Amino acid sequence: MKKKIKWILLFLFLVLIVAGTYFIVKQYPKYEKTKQTVYDLITDMDKGTFRRKGNTYIYDKDNRKIGKIGNEKYVYKESSKISDYIKNGYIAQEDRRFASHHGIDLRGIARASLVMVKNKGHATQGASTITQQVVKNNLLSSERTMQRKITEIMIALQLEKTYSKAQIMEFYCNSNYYGCGCYGVEGAAQYYFGHSASDVTLAEAAMLVGVSNRPSAYNPVSNYDKAITKKNEVLNSMLVQNYITKKEYDAAKKESPKIIEKTDNTDADNYMVSYALHCATLEMMKQDGFLFKYYFDSQKEYKEYRKAYKESYSDASGDIRSGGYKIYTSFDQSIQKKLQSSVKDNLPSGSGLQGAAVCIDNASQMVIAMVGGKSANGEYNRGFLMERNPGSSIKPLLDYGTALNEGVITADSIITDEKVDFHGYSPKNADYIYRGDMTAREALARSVNTVAVKLLYQTGIKTAVPYLAKMQFSSLCYADMTILSTGLGGFTYGVKVVDMAKGYAALANQGQYSPNTCLMQIKKEDGSLVYRSNKDTREVYNKDTAYILTDMMQGTFREEYGTAHKLYDGKQYYAGKTGTTNDNKDAWFCGYSKYYTTAVWAGCDTPKSVDGLKGSSYPASIWMDFMSDIHKDKKKADFTVPDTVYLADKEGNQKKITFQYDMWKNRPSNYDYRSSLTENLLLEKQKEKRIKKEITLAERAVSEYEKTQIKNSSDAKKIDNAYQKVLDIIEQIEDDTKQQEFKNRAAYKYGLLSGEVKDKWEAVIKQEKENEQQKKDLENKEEAAKSEELAEETLKSDKEEVVQWYIDALYDRTLYTDTVKRMINDANAALSRCVDLDNYSTLSSDLSAAINYAENLPTKESITSEQESITMPSDKDYPMDE
Repeated sequence: MKKKIKWILLFLFLVLIVAGTYFIVKQYPKYEKTKQTVYDLITDMDKGTFRRKGNTYIYDKDNRKIGKIGNEKYVYKESSKISDYIKNGYIAQEDRRFASHHGIDLRGIARASLVMVKNKGHATQGASTITQQVVKNNLLSSERTMQRKITEIMIALQLEKTYSKAQIMEFYCNSNYYGCGCYGVEGAAQYYFGHSASDVTLAEAAMLVGVSNRPSAYNPVSNYDKAITKKNEVLNSMLVQNYITKKEYDAAKKESPKIIEKTDNTDADNYMVSYALHCATLEMMKQDGFLFKYYFDSQKEYKEYRKAYKESYSDASGDIRSGGYKIYTSFDQSIQKKLQSSVKDNLPSGSGLQGAAVCIDNASQMVIAMVGGKSANGEYNRGFLMERNPGSSIKPLLDYGTALNEGVITADSIITDEKVDFHGYSPKNADYIYRGDMTAREALARSVNTVAVKLLYQTGIKTAVPYLAKMQFSSLCYADMTILSTGLGGFTYGVKVVDMAKGYAALANQGQYSPNTCLMQIKKEDGSLVYRSNKDTREVYNKDTAYILTDMMQGTFREEYGTAHKLYDGKQYYAGKTGTTNDNKDAWFCGYSKYYTTAVWAGCDTPKSVDGLKGSSYPASIWMDFMSDIHKDKKKADFTVPDTVYLADKEGNQKKITFQYDMWKNRPSNYDYRSSLTENLLLEKQKEKRIKKEITLAERAVSEYEKTQIKNSSDAKKIDNAYQKVLDIIEQIEDDTKQQEFKNRAAYKYGLLSGEVKDKWEAVIKQEKENEQQKKDLENKEEAAKSEELAEETLKSDKEEVVQWYIDALYDRTLYTDTVKRMINDANAALSRCVDLDNYSTLSSDLSAAINYAENLPTKESITSEQESITMPSDKDYPMDE
């Protein structure tokens, strides 16, 4: 016997040497490569690492389960709540030295290594301890390679240092697979036997231990006999290891456990569940940092966004569907059933028509019912997956709501229904009739196409479409931002029923849009909160616009020409709008009361014309049938009038609103509702426009001033004037903050141009002024000299002219009189003043001749009186002698 033991020990020693040599030569490099992987896994490891994700469950508003994603039966159980039969059975069957080893079993490794050498590196036998199996089940793949085995061993050793044996057993029992979608011993016990893992019998415990060893072979549902055989094998191991007595063994061996197959499966294809999962996916995308967009400036931007969206959606959806979440919703199953019945009962069978509808509770702005088709449970949820053109049902949101909100129209604005052409686009009315002038109120109730497109054109499509983007219309693309046919529902891809419902709900809630969907909360299995809904809203339309548009849409029901007038029973106040696309392919009815908002679509999955399909037909019938049903116990409640709404006529006369009920009916004739909010908004916009212009002018002036440089004295002289001109322009800005910004810029530049620079240039200017004065003084002196010379020349000329006058005057005399004598004396005196003239001699000679002539004239006495009557015309200064 001793000799036999000696040979066995020698053989084991040789095996260890061979295995060790093999490991060093072949596997050590792989060992080195796995060290970092091991480190990373150990670093991130905690108790949660060994807690498997369970199913994702969906609950209604009353916390009743309405759906489950995944077929797993999994509930994590602490070790203290797991039967000792199960734990002892595993030790007896799987790892008899579990209590004493440190994570690995050297004997088992030696045995497995020898087999592995024979198979050229491929492991075909186990030798894994329970600790190693915990590692394999939770941290590693199931591949059979030495590299994975090395990783497993290294982590197992660390696991034993970190956790107690009881904890490791707990991890093991909760991570085993037991077949039939059962993960963890609690889920398996509940499924197979209908009770907890803490309450199983010895026989049931042995069967569970045997199943987990090889679920495909020992599944008691499909292989009950083999499961019994395996159960007995486990019982035998437990008896051998003294975990049970012979009496217990015999009793358990005789027992044939009854298989219950208890399940909590619910239909994962119902419309509430599919929409809840979609909304949860979107929320996870948001939490992962994805930025949602609903408006695009280019086709390229749109394509890039869609690509990123699909990738992010796929990842987030995979996370939700992988399990481990509890999704609490606002769905009301009672209302859901009523909406489903209304859709089914009001669509003719055999017609190929389908329907979809969404209902929102206005108080919470949460989706409380969603129907995605005629049948109650369908894989395709048309309520949020389908995109179809909305026809005229888009008009209140895109055409009238925006025009009212932007101050383009009032409810009583007169607009002409006429043939129109917008650069080749000529919308037609459904009846091909043009009715001429009408109010906006009437045009909406009659659903006049030409007026709707006119309003979109006047408001501006780039102003209007962003309203839909604010309400998160998720199917918008770049092309929708550019074509006027969008105003009649002509979208590239269409719109979603849920988006239309939420858009109308914003009108029902005074223009406030809520991003809430059907999600109340999302929690993880451990109870940690992932998401909770809130009451945050954003204003899309001001409250006056929402009310006035609501009042206008009551005409759909209450005007004789209203498209839903025939269905209105008067039991509740409603506002709504029909919609029908070209060729009767899609039909809609969207509307709301004080309490609820509902949007309905009807049509064929593959769009085709259907006789009689209009918004006022099947969709309106579905809508009215459903809304009448859910309002049976509701008080008739009118819509609330904001205190900023007042009454006015076309001449501007105003009236206070004194009536308190049936506001639509009691509105005075020739008066309509007006909005002081919108009017104030227009004033603000006008102010903004002025300020924008003022800022533009200031920017231009300051920018030009900032370019100013002093290159000469002329520039220097203009510094202060230029600065003041800029300040004058800046002071026209009505925005004090902007005004100060420009003043700071101008002052900074003025500072650069003044100071020492300015002083130096002022010195230059002073010197230039002195130089200029000196120049002027010199010029004045020169002019004075010239004037003096001119005066002298003039004086000489005057002297000469006086003598010449005397000469001429003497020759003009005919008598020698006393006057002539005086003239001769004066002439000589005048000649004496010309002695300095160059022609003095000539003047003297000429005067002497004239004097000689005069002295030889006859006297008065020597001629007759008749001759003396002749007078000389030049004797002005010398009167004739009497």
